[in-house]
Amino acid sequence: MMENDMRRSCSALACVVGLLASPAAWAQDPAAPPADPGAAAAAAPTPAAEPAAPEPQASQIPSWFRFDADSLGLQLWAGATHQVGPISLSSDIYLTTLGTAEFDIGPAFTMGPVILNPMVGFSFNFTTMQPAALVAPQLFTFVDSKPVYFESWILGSFSSMFDESVQNYVYTRDFLLYYPIDDFGIGPHLEATLDLNEVTLEDDPSTAGVDVDESGLASLQVGGVLGLNYGTGNKLLLYLGYETQEKSQIGGKKLAGRFTFVHNF
Repeated sequence: MMENDMRRSCSALACVVGLLASPAAWAQDPAAPPADPGAAAAAAPTPAAEPAAPEPQASQIPSWFRFDADSLGLQLWAGATHQVGPISLSSDIYLTTLGTAEFDIGPAFTMGPVILNPMVGFSFNFTTMQPAALVAPQLFTFVDSKPVYFESWILGSFSSMFDESVQNYVYTRDFLLYYPIDDFGIGPHLEATLDLNEVTLEDDPSTAGVDVDESGLASLQVGGVLGLNYGTGNKLLLYLGYETQEKSQIGGKKLAGRFTFVHNF
């Protein structure tokens, strides 16, 4: 996924537990003897009553919807976790206002309060109608042990195999929330982008074949995040940080931030 923003609370990702509807009560056994034995002897036999049909169960597929708004614009996400035999298989779709779409898939491993979700993904640009990136490997880690919640994203995005003018990178997003009360959490946030290759310009003949962007630490943001429970199944995350790398300070802007809304079904 990309700054890939990923992507990607798998806490929001695959940590929702499906709820089952309560089983319906069945009718009393019609063969049970009545209170008056005389009345039973005089009464004509009646057919046994049909048991009431069980109530339909709620969906057992944990799923979620999410949107992020930050320097990359608006990004939309939707995902679910399916049980395939003994394997919990998580998948999601990631859309951006830049015309790219990404599909990710991988197993989710639950160990007490910890969820590990390795994934692989593929991104396609529907503006140019060209493949955009192979997004792998990815690893999402979620630890929910109230009053502490921890979330970590680590992923690689490789685009130069499709377009040499696009950067390959490794991205990480990590934050920790402490909940002094049930519905409000606060904590530190860090995210970084490491460029892996030099970008080559090809469109402009005067600069064709020229390496213009070196590899190295492209972005390092440090800041804080607020987490708010916002109604049943809803969570808001508000991040405000400081960009420490000059080449990511577009227009001299050093502040960074993100607004996130997540709904779990």
